[in-house]
Amino acid sequence: MANPAVSTEQFDLVYDVLSFSLATMMATTIFIWMRLGECAERYKSAVIISGLVTFIAAYHYLRIFSSWVEAYTYDGDGLTPTYVPFNDAYRYMDWLLTVPLLLIEIILVMKLTP
Repeated sequence: MANPAVSTEQFDLVYDVLSFSLATMMATTIFIWMRLGECAERYKSAVIISGLVTFIAAYHYLRIFSSWVEAYTYDGDGLTPTYVPFNDAYRYMDWLLTVPLLLIEIILVMKLTP
């Protein structure tokens, strides 16, 4: 499937949103892991999992961001779709990995027994 034609404004909007999302997730990962020493011992496993979730999300958004950039080129007059397809399937891989981790985190925080 060919990449749809987009205006420069549309491309820039998606570019900026993906860039901001990626930066937010990377900063959150660093913050969570740096503050690990300040957490109560009983919550450390859950906090580590939170950092892992945001790290996995950041990685997949990096892949989505790279795919978006490679899907279009500037040609002087505007954007031209390339033959490199935009691949947003990374978000499904992200969900496949992070949702079970988030469920495990809930179990750890609530001290539920299996």
